[in-house]
Amino acid sequence: MILFFSGTGNSYHVAKSVGDSIGEVVCPLVDCSPEDLTYTGNSLGLVFPIYSWGVPPIVINYLKNLNDSFVNDALRKPIWVIMVCGDETGKAPDMLRKVLAKRGLTLTAGWSVQAPNNYVILPGFDVDSKQVEEEKLSKIKNLCDIISRKLNNREFEFNFVEGPLARLKTKLVYPLFKRWGIFPSKWGYTDACVSCGKCASACPVGNITMSFNVKESKSFPQWGDNCESCLACYHVCPRHAVKYGNATRKKGQYYFGPNK
Repeated sequence: MILFFSGTGNSYHVAKSVGDSIGEVVCPLVDCSPEDLTYTGNSLGLVFPIYSWGVPPIVINYLKNLNDSFVNDALRKPIWVIMVCGDETGKAPDMLRKVLAKRGLTLTAGWSVQAPNNYVILPGFDVDSKQVEEEKLSKIKNLCDIISRKLNNREFEFNFVEGPLARLKTKLVYPLFKRWGIFPSKWGYTDACVSCGKCASACPVGNITMSFNVKESKSFPQWGDNCESCLACYHVCPRHAVKYGNATRKKGQYYFGPNK
């Protein structure tokens, strides 16, 4: 089986492509309670995006809470990962190994797949140019085919693009991201909002609700405190009306498709 987390759709499409090729069930981890999860299939695959050169907190917490029965079944099967990144993974593979080791599990294989950047919160960060976006997307299908073939042939390997200063980035930047990377109260909308609700529908953890405004006779998005920093709400908005303070003003948008 393949467990995945996705915001703007990159990881969803990688998981689905590989799952279809190797005949494994693909499950969004937000829809599968770790306490009740039952193991199926011939291997356990994990697919998720890289957050600030680390593993998304939601993935770490999920693995920590897997029930003992699932873990015991996973001990007897290969465990592999595909880390979807804009450019590089940093030392996220080591971070994942440590999380798995605490449950007695060992990573058997792993790959990184480059996909279009979507992080726009900090100064200097923006989406890729259309040319770079198209180049990355054109390579994803081929990479998924290669990985699928290796998994079917049990050609297990580790092939991550960690990038320069990998340890420094993961050790220094990732903790700062966890602590200061997102403030839910900064999310909001501009006058361009047309109350379509796409931001609420795109949120993988259901953190956005449409609240009716009596004065304007329309419903507008309201953000809760359970934000996972996936930025799906911002990128999916057809009017570029979702904002994160002033940080997203004049920033680009990128949305691959459904996140589950």
